[in-house]
Amino acid sequence: MSQQLRQLKSRIRSVEGTWKVTRAMEMVSMSKFKSLDAPLKRGRSYFEKISSIFANVAGVETMTKNPFMVKRDGPLALFVVSADTGLCGVYNYQVMRTVERFIEKNPGRAIRLYVYGRKGSGHFRKKGMDIAHSFPGAHGRLTGNFHQKMFDTLVSDFLERKVAEVHVAYSVFENPMKHHPKVVKFLHVDLPPANNMNFILESNRDGMLTELLPLYLSSWFRLMLLESFICEHSARMVAMKSSKDNAKELMGDLVLLRNKVRQAVITREVIEIISSVEALKG
Repeated sequence: MSQQLRQLKSRIRSVEGTWKVTRAMEMVSMSKFKSLDAPLKRGRSYFEKISSIFANVAGVETMTKNPFMVKRDGPLALFVVSADTGLCGVYNYQVMRTVERFIEKNPGRAIRLYVYGRKGSGHFRKKGMDIAHSFPGAHGRLTGNFHQKMFDTLVSDFLERKVAEVHVAYSVFENPMKHHPKVVKFLHVDLPPANNMNFILESNRDGMLTELLPLYLSSWFRLMLLESFICEHSARMVAMKSSKDNAKELMGDLVLLRNKVRQAVITREVIEIISSVEALKG
C-alpha cells in the first residue's frame, strides 16, 4: 500500500509539472497571438485598398505587356508556410495534407518546393521530395521586412523563367477556433475585379503599374505569412489550453485517489493497533 502511495505522489508531481509547462506555453502563445492581431488587421485593410487601386489602374491590355502578368508554360513553384515547432494541434498536418492534395491534382507537372518552417522541410524530406529553397522560421520575432528574402527569391525565379507559376500554401485565419489551409496562385498575376472607381492618373498607366505591381505583390505575400503565423499561434494556444485542462483534471483525480489510499493506510494501521491491544489483554 505504501508503495502505491509513493507512486501516486510521483505521478501527481509529474502531472503538476506538465500542467505548469502547458500553462506557460499557453500564455506565450496568447501573447504572440495578441501581438499579431493588430498587424493582421492593418495588413488586410492595406491590401484591400492597394488591390482596389491596382485593379483600376491595370487594364486588359497590360496583361500581355507586364512580365508579372504573362502566362507561360513551365515548372510550377509551390511555397509552403509551415511552423518551426510542433505542439500546435493539427495545424502542420492540415497544411501538409492540403499541399499533398494540390500535388495529386497536378500529376505530371514539375513542381519546385519552397518551404518556410522546419516542420514542412522535415515532412517533405522524409517523403524523399526535393526542396528548391528552405527558409527557417522567425519564431515570432517579426520585423517590417521579414518576408523580403522569401519574396525576392520567388519573384527572381519567376522573372528568370525558372518557374512559370508560383502558388502559395498558407492558412487563412477566421477566429481563434477556426482557420483553414488553402493554396492560391500568386504569380502570374490575375487581374482582380475592378470596382469602377474613377482615378485621375498624373503619369502614364504602364509606368504607374510598374511601380504599383511589386508593392501589391509584396503586401499580398506579407499578408499571407501573417495569416499563417496567427493561425499557428492560435492553434498552439488552443492545444496548450486543452492539455492544461486535461492535466488539471487528471491531477484532481490522482489527488482524490491518493487521499483514498492514504485513508485506507491509516485505517489499516489503526485496526492493527487495536487488534494488538486486544490481543495483549488476552
